[in-house]
Amino acid sequence: MAKITLTLVLPGLANILQQQINANILPTSLKTILLKAQFKADGSNLTRLLFNLFSEDPIDTADLPYTQLLNTKTPILCATPCYLHADRDRLLLFANEQPLTERESSDLIDELQELFEEFNAKLIQHETGEILLQLTTLPKVQFSALADVDGKAVTHYLPAGEDKGNWIRLWNEIQMKLYESPFNQKREASGKMPINSLWFWGMGEFNAKHNYWQSVQGEHLILKQLVQAASNSLATGRHLQLLDELDLEADWQQQLEQWEQDTLKPALQQCRKAQINQLELIIPDHGKYVLTPLRSWKFW
Repeated sequence: MAKITLTLVLPGLANILQQQINANILPTSLKTILLKAQFKADGSNLTRLLFNLFSEDPIDTADLPYTQLLNTKTPILCATPCYLHADRDRLLLFANEQPLTERESSDLIDELQELFEEFNAKLIQHETGEILLQLTTLPKVQFSALADVDGKAVTHYLPAGEDKGNWIRLWNEIQMKLYESPFNQKREASGKMPINSLWFWGMGEFNAKHNYWQSVQGEHLILKQLVQAASNSLATGRHLQLLDELDLEADWQQQLEQWEQDTLKPALQQCRKAQINQLELIIPDHGKYVLTPLRSWKFW
């Protein structure tokens, strides 16, 4: 009989745990698990964690092979709209949290397409709503995954490799083209964040773990795409659940209590009754806690 492992991914909790003042107001089951479980630090963000949960080999490259999940017949890159903010001597990148409408994507593509002619490349809208760059061949460049640079200074994440000069130049030309462009004037008039750049990423090879997870739960686009890439039909005893990300701008204590009642308390009880052999809590940008039935009863 296969051993049963329950893996829970808790996005947004890292920021709460980093504040010691919050330690006493965590829900009881969560505090118990954090206290008794074995801990291994891991600063990977949610996107990178999800890829590695479904990858045969650890993905430790600067980029993540997202475009491999899109099943396109031609070479492509993600060309994700974003906002660059000058902060003293740094240029910070922020992913666009207000998805473009189909019309906005079309307008943005129309404004920028001429810049890609020398690359024999074409900006297109994918069925997921994302903007992609269709190429004849993939460039000899190492890009960086959007999730790794989001909210950070771009200095250490710029393209590297043989063709980096052309891509950095293109990146700068896009910024100049979008400066006070009609596209952004419309967005700002609607109270939306301007788009002043595209971030290229998504290259690489993805070798999916097949039949590793018996069940997967969670609402996240990349999670759903990973599940499609890896068939999960065998009774392996491994179950994965991605909880909804905590909204730190709202009443996160109430959200934690919902986690407690719906998921954490039942999971701890199952572990203590040895109904599951291992309970794993993975907290993006923080680390992994592993609890076994024996450890769950220890007094410390």
